[in-house]
Amino acid sequence: MPNAKTGSHRPLPEPAARSLATALRSRREAAGLTQEDLASTAQVSVQAVRRIEAATANPTLGTLYAVATALDVSWTDLILEVGD
Repeated sequence: MPNAKTGSHRPLPEPAARSLATALRSRREAAGLTQEDLASTAQVSVQAVRRIEAATANPTLGTLYAVATALDVSWTDLILEVGD
């Protein structure tokens, strides 16, 4: 079980990370936003957005929720898109 005190959690499997990266980039570009715009609106770092889009991040649900909300999409829809 992940350690809540250290914030450690299991990484996304590589195919899921790539799928999330593609889904996020696609939705961001469709919204006409730069990575900087999305980060500012979601109140996350630009580095976080870049790492998610590069499939090198292991975002928390809180980060995914903030990013999805900034894109005006349900975070569950974003997750379901990754599962396809």
